[in-house]
Amino acid sequence: MPRAGCNPAVWLREALVAVGARNVRHRGAHRYVWRLGRSRREREQIKLGLPAQRPYPKQPDPEPIAV
Repeated sequence: MPRAGCNPAVWLREALVAVGARNVRHRGAHRYVWRLGRSRREREQIKLGLPAQRPYPKQPDPEPIAV
């Protein structure tokens, strides 16, 4: 817990280092797609253009290459 009068930014930086936290870049946390149709049968006949994905990334995105 930060002490009174402590700079919150400095405290947070030190606390994250102390617990071994790291930044992980990723394309986004959520992706939603809904099929449209009046019935379940109509909705199931619609093919979506995105491949099935896991609910969260298993690996971080690759770092961009400097040009």
